[in-house]
Amino acid sequence: MYELTRQQAEDEALRRWYDLHESQRETYEQAESFASHLEVELDFYTVTSKHRLISAWLIRELTSARRLEREAMQAVAA
Repeated sequence: MYELTRQQAEDEALRRWYDLHESQRETYEQAESFASHLEVELDFYTVTSKHRLISAWLIRELTSARRLEREAMQAVAA
């Protein structure tokens, strides 16, 4: 039996991602590398590759954070 549901695994992956120092979560390469680490540690069922799924979660967060930063900078400049 799997320890976590898919949603619990996503929540835990993102919690651990944000626990990293900001300098360790700046690039897509860092997200991919951290996903490799998490795929071994998180026990959940998926029909696809754990690595690809966890990478997608982390890259989505990274992309969203970058977008929010750009929007904040534009708001300050306006």
